[in-house]
Amino acid sequence: MKKYNGKELYKGLLFIKSMMSMNNVNRQKELDQTYALSVGIECDQTVVDDGASTSVDRPQMRQLMEILEISDYKVLVVEDIYEITRNPEDLKSMMDRINDLGVTIFDLGTMSARYNNYAIEC
Repeated sequence: MKKYNGKELYKGLLFIKSMMSMNNVNRQKELDQTYALSVGIECDQTVVDDGASTSVDRPQMRQLMEILEISDYKVLVVEDIYEITRNPEDLKSMMDRINDLGVTIFDLGTMSARYNNYAIEC
C-alpha cells in the first residue's frame, strides 16, 4: 500500500457535481484531491456530473455505481454528501448501496466519513 506523510493511502474515487467550466472543474478536482490526500485518500479517478438533474437515475450516477461495482476503490470522495442526491429516501438508498459494496463515503465538506447511520449523519 502506498504511503503519504507516513500514513497508508486508501484508494479513492472522486465525485464532483458541478456545472462550471472544465477549467474550473479541473481546479476543483486538484483542490479536492489535495484535501483527500491530506487525510490519506489517493483519488486517481474522477467522475464529473455536469447535469442539472439530482435524480439517482442519471447517467453519471449509473457510471459511478458501475465503477464502484467493478473496481477496488475503498472510498468515494464527495464535496458534499448531497451531491449524490438531495432526496432523503434516495440518499439513504444510495448510501446503503455504496456501503454494501464495502466503500466508505468521505465528505470533504465535513472532512468525515459518512456511513448510513442515516438518522445521525444526515
